[in-house]
Amino acid sequence: MLTVCSVLLGSWGCHHQALQQTAYVGDGVYEGSPPLCFQHREETRPGTFHRSLQVQFTNTCDFALDCDVYNDVTETEQRVVVLAKQRSVMYVPAVADVTDFDIELHCSWKQ
Repeated sequence: MLTVCSVLLGSWGCHHQALQQTAYVGDGVYEGSPPLCFQHREETRPGTFHRSLQVQFTNTCDFALDCDVYNDVTETEQRVVVLAKQRSVMYVPAVADVTDFDIELHCSWKQ
């Protein structure tokens, strides 16, 4: 799938669909792509001068997640910590008037 997608869309076309492996780093700590109990959704909303970019997180896991969130608009990382059984919103500080954006997550958690 990744090879076909890379050929069709170029080298940047599919990197969001390729999942990182989750790795156990010791002392009950895991790193990598978040588990399925941690969901996120990118959203843009109209604002006075430009659109507001935000990422909404829902953590139904029994543990907190600490994530670095890379966005393709500002090409920077932000850190978010979402406690167990909680929701959170992260705002992306962007001055571009975009209607769509993507993020990549690299998280760590302790089970």
